[in-house]
Amino acid sequence: MSTEDRDSENMDSEDTDNEAKASDFEAEHNKLLESIMALPEAARSVKLLPAAKAALILDCSVVSLERRRKSKLPPPPAPNHAGGKKGSEVKYLASTLVEYIRGLPISQPNPYPETLNPSALAENAAASTKTALAKTGPKGHLQKYCNGLAVEEEAALMPFFVSPQGLVLSPCWDEPAAMFESFWDDSTDVVWKAWPEALAAVWQDETARQGWLKTADQLAPGLRQRAEAIRHKRLSSI
Repeated sequence: MSTEDRDSENMDSEDTDNEAKASDFEAEHNKLLESIMALPEAARSVKLLPAAKAALILDCSVVSLERRRKSKLPPPPAPNHAGGKKGSEVKYLASTLVEYIRGLPISQPNPYPETLNPSALAENAAASTKTALAKTGPKGHLQKYCNGLAVEEEAALMPFFVSPQGLVLSPCWDEPAAMFESFWDDSTDVVWKAWPEALAAVWQDETARQGWLKTADQLAPGLRQRAEAIRHKRLSSI
């Protein structure tokens, strides 16, 4: 066999392996990522997402994403939205996040060194698999971090959707199949809070907050009392 034939055979084998990896990757997306990747590239390439929502796609904490940014590790923020100026919010292009997750070359102007192997599909972010919050959901997270004592640990923070008025709407991943609408809505923000702080906050639907307090009674005894104590202190200071 000639050298050219062997090279061609190796390339075919590599392509087959990459296709297999891609197939596995496509089968393991969480529901939010599935919805985003189903959008036309033209829609993703102009959609700016705040860092809190970018972290949600990547299934990492907003603190972890900030550390990557300070270390100039991918994914890079959107051009002209990298922060650094007072009052300037860091934002990411949805298309860049998808490229990063899939191990593809970053198409936007990229100030970071290109260190990723483009063929390393699904190896760049936890969002590519059914792991972390995308898998365990808010109830699993509540039960694991029920005491609220580890508030300094980023893993103890849960992402919540909030309204433009700052009212808590729901924990993210509460209904994975339906969360895309809230995520893609520019008027809906994501904030990361410890459970006692979140349950002490004002919710748009008080019935929903009470429902989560009842869940806490079952999964995290004592959490209701902590949340209500925080809430009482806040209301008393008004």
